[in-house]
Amino acid sequence: MRLTLIRQNGTAELPVSALRLQTSLNGAGILEWETPERIVRPEEGDAVRLEEERGIFYGYVFRVEDNGRRLRVLCYDQIKYLLYKDTRQFVNRTADSILTELIRERQLKAGKVAATGVTLPSRLYENQTLLSMVQDALEETFRVSGQRFWLIDQFGSLTLDKTENLQSGVLLCGENQLTGWSRSSDIDGATYTRFQLLQEDRRSGFRRVTEAENAEQRKKWGVLQYFERVDHSWSEVQVRARLQALQQSYGGRRQSFLVEGLGDFRCLAGRGALCQVAEGTESCLIEESEIEGEGGVYRMRLKLRMV
Repeated sequence: MRLTLIRQNGTAELPVSALRLQTSLNGAGILEWETPERIVRPEEGDAVRLEEERGIFYGYVFRVEDNGRRLRVLCYDQIKYLLYKDTRQFVNRTADSILTELIRERQLKAGKVAATGVTLPSRLYENQTLLSMVQDALEETFRVSGQRFWLIDQFGSLTLDKTENLQSGVLLCGENQLTGWSRSSDIDGATYTRFQLLQEDRRSGFRRVTEAENAEQRKKWGVLQYFERVDHSWSEVQVRARLQALQQSYGGRRQSFLVEGLGDFRCLAGRGALCQVAEGTESCLIEESEIEGEGGVYRMRLKLRMV
């Protein structure tokens, strides 16, 4: 494990006595580390690079603590700069073009930004974080197309891509690193059995409600209703296509794993992995990852979503 401090006058490799790396699809990556080094002192704004056989984390120092024996340093990756609020409106834009604009404005470094393929008519965001704007645009893309895209910081480059292109190459199983797991299935949250779309034009008095239902799920789970207003100019074909996409995207139960095991720094949020517990092997997306330890011994806790 190598940790390198990068500043304007050069670089320095620092010893690390303990570290914790936390990544999530809903926030910035966080690296906290301790060092007994007393001569080379990190400062706010310095860049930090963490590597093993490959690049793991690239971010920036935001806090330094000194207790007289060691330094404790807090770093965030670039997504931190998308957690500040703004008010913006985007008209006839794709989610990837919105992200690209924000990256350029905030002078961040971009990696691969995949084309999401869905033009969103109008999105108004008032006093929201830039990250929530991007995530909303990606969620709307999912509602329309059924295609999921994820934003991650990939070793210092903001990357937008599909799950199948963001694989960790890890098989999580008891034979290599898993020491404990639990599996859950739920219909709480983003699961619906009835979908209702309202078209309304108050000036002309036009009003129409179109709905679709998953009858078998409704019999088992009751009426879990999704409601949305859509543009009154949409044709019946467009409305039906929207309902079909919503049914495919939100019509089933959500299944997930919580696993614990030996630390593997390939297992970061936004990456795909195979999970082999109970019966069979499941394709999963890592939603949250926490890896921590000291002396070269690390343990991890992962939250996985089945895909």
